[in-house]
Amino acid sequence: MKKLVFFLALILLALGANAQNNMNGETLQLSGEEVITNPDGQQHIVIDHNTYVWRPFGDTMGYAVYGSRYRKAKSNCGWGIVLAAVVAPLSCAYFVYSLDRREAPGAIIGGAIMAAGLGAGIPLWIKGQRELDWMLDDYTRRYAPKPYSSSVTVGPTMNGMGLAFNF
Repeated sequence: MKKLVFFLALILLALGANAQNNMNGETLQLSGEEVITNPDGQQHIVIDHNTYVWRPFGDTMGYAVYGSRYRKAKSNCGWGIVLAAVVAPLSCAYFVYSLDRREAPGAIIGGAIMAAGLGAGIPLWIKGQRELDWMLDDYTRRYAPKPYSSSVTVGPTMNGMGLAFNF
């Protein structure tokens, strides 16, 4: 009997947790902002009732806003990861295998490919990631919702204490 009650409680808990997460196109009203969740799981944030639409930065927004620059940055980052995380370790394994078997040409080729993979992969990875980070920061600065709040701060100035009202 205890097992049956425990099993039913577990099922009810799972269904309750699933109901909390499943909105299926419903609109959630939050202090003048709308968060709309489509049945396919995409979220659209609408501020002031359809006057401003902001979507999170992803492939769709990257291609739409930055075009070929985004494609090139994604390509650089992807190739850098492949060269540094796949090609270099495989060629290192081939290098060690060739040294173990005392094959000089194989060791030279494995070492050269490993050095080239790391030498080209790491800079490509870094360059692509910096470009993607810049695009994300630029997109957020230009299109993200701005806070509608003001703040008062107190801090030191050259002539003593200062009061700043930021709005």
